[in-house]
Amino acid sequence: MRRALPAFLAPLLLVFGCTRPEVEAFRQRPRPVVVTVSLPAQLADREGFQQEYASALRARLATRVVVVPGGVKPPVDAVELQVDIRDISQPSGQPTAAAVGVATGVTVGVLSAASGNRGWGVVDGLFWGLWAGSHAAMHQERTRDRLGYRPQVVRAQVRLMQPGNPEPLWVESIEPIEVVEAMDPLPPGLRDDDGRIREEEAKGFARVAVQKLAAYFQWARSSEQRFYEGPAAKKDEAPPPPADPVREPEKH
Repeated sequence: MRRALPAFLAPLLLVFGCTRPEVEAFRQRPRPVVVTVSLPAQLADREGFQQEYASALRARLATRVVVVPGGVKPPVDAVELQVDIRDISQPSGQPTAAAVGVATGVTVGVLSAASGNRGWGVVDGLFWGLWAGSHAAMHQERTRDRLGYRPQVVRAQVRLMQPGNPEPLWVESIEPIEVVEAMDPLPPGLRDDDGRIREEEAKGFARVAVQKLAAYFQWARSSEQRFYEGPAAKKDEAPPPPADPVREPEKH
């Protein structure tokens, strides 16, 4: 038993031992977070998407750590959550089930023939092509049935940057399937509302990004949102009303 204990703890010690000092320091004492979102320059209504995604991320992240609201000057030690959305496109840009099947079939057929199975290369390609195509079709149909609408393709990379440090404290990629699975359905009356669909896409993206970030830094979810208030906001607060003067009892 004594020999098994070090072997069991070795992977944990390796993980924590390889953590950079600044990452561990931030994990122990997180600083306020500024959220910035960048999108492809050719995206229509780029500013609207930017505001929608930034708002969803701030609202979600504020239940884990202090977040700097948009337009508020951050403190000097604030970190920046850089969200680089590299692809956001209409569902028509996704490969169809037939395209997935053809691509898979051709690839499997070529590999099968190259491995010496020339007689069955076409059969292998046809079988696996049909399987991949039907699987892709079922997945797309399940997505539409669950959500009631066809979500856009969203692919991004998220980084947490510290002032003066060129190396990110944390970096993660977000794939379209993750965002789709995190989205909630819309009621029948709103399934054709582009604004509500965009809002739900942003919320799904925020759920994925914040969940990954919180899991890495071991942040627990709070029931209340926490936002940073700059010195100017504190000065603008109304002073407390003066206390009523204490009246001395009358002497008879």
